Amino acid sequence: MASLCFFGVNAQAPRGGWRARFMHAVAMALVGLPAAAHATDADPVLERCLVSLMEEAKVPAREAGVLEELLAREGDVVKRGDIIAKIDDNQPQMEQRKAKAEHDQAVAKAESDVDVRYAVAAEKVAQIEFEKAAESDRKVPGSVTRVELNRLQLNEQKSELQIEQAELEKKVSTLAAISKAVEVDAAENAIERRLITSPLDGVVVQVFPHQGEWMQPGDPLARVVRKDKLRVEAYVDSTRWNPEQVSDRPVTAEVVLADNRRERFKGRIVFTSPIVESGGDYRVWAEVENRQIEGTQQWLLRAGQTATLTIHSKEPPLPAVRK
Repeated sequence: MASLCFFGVNAQAPRGGWRARFMHAVAMALVGLPAAAHATDADPVLERCLVSLMEEAKVPAREAGVLEELLAREGDVVKRGDIIAKIDDNQPQMEQRKAKAEHDQAVAKAESDVDVRYAVAAEKVAQIEFEKAAESDRKVPGSVTRVELNRLQLNEQKSELQIEQAELEKKVSTLAAISKAVEVDAAENAIERRLITSPLDGVVVQVFPHQGEWMQPGDPLARVVRKDKLRVEAYVDSTRWNPEQVSDRPVTAEVVLADNRRERFKGRIVFTSPIVESGGDYRVWAEVENRQIEGTQQWLLRAGQTATLTIHSKEPPLPAVRK
């Protein structure tokens, strides 16, 4: 066994068995030298981390009806808002046309001021009749009876009230037109709800029904998964790395493909669990950017693979991203 020198004398590394290594560690402790680098001096390198989906959706039917068109197949790449399927919409189409016609009728009535103009003209005539009768009675007292004067005055007041009534009916017609517009929107929404669209950018991995089948609200039509970003889940030893050393840090995920080619993907830690589990580890997961094989629509990183995750704990935390 190589000799060990204490108290400031250089100690040589042991070459023997476990006793030599033990004695070397004791010597290093006595002279104030570290026996080994502390584990936290190195970045966490986590093995056999699970790659999983970040986002997926089972796209449901929203209305009952016959599945008229099924536009998506397994493997199709879809964008958010792309139509996947269409449910028969003959009934809401007819309701939409009826609501549109009633709305146009209500708008035409609301925009017309014929009743108001007529009431104004009638009030002017009634006013002139009353004024002439009153003037004749002043010139020749008794030429117009008091009953006739009262009737003409009442007729003038009635005409004034008819103006108010016509203006009120115009306002009611305007409100009716607004109500009919809501019915048109409801009918159009009923049509739209029968167009089943993708809620996210991704790939169709499963189609459940067949064209011509009857669908109920909530029945799944297709399963769409997001592939451009994936999640890598791992467990960190709480005795070696504190949460603040890994939270929001950049990461590199490495996977081994079928041809033994190694591919690396950049990302960041987006979740650090506040719970230390029974084994002394706490869970983290990273969001990593996937990429496609050049010239194809196939993605390199796939859910279900295992990856080696390196957390770059020496780098500063990345700023939070609002989605």
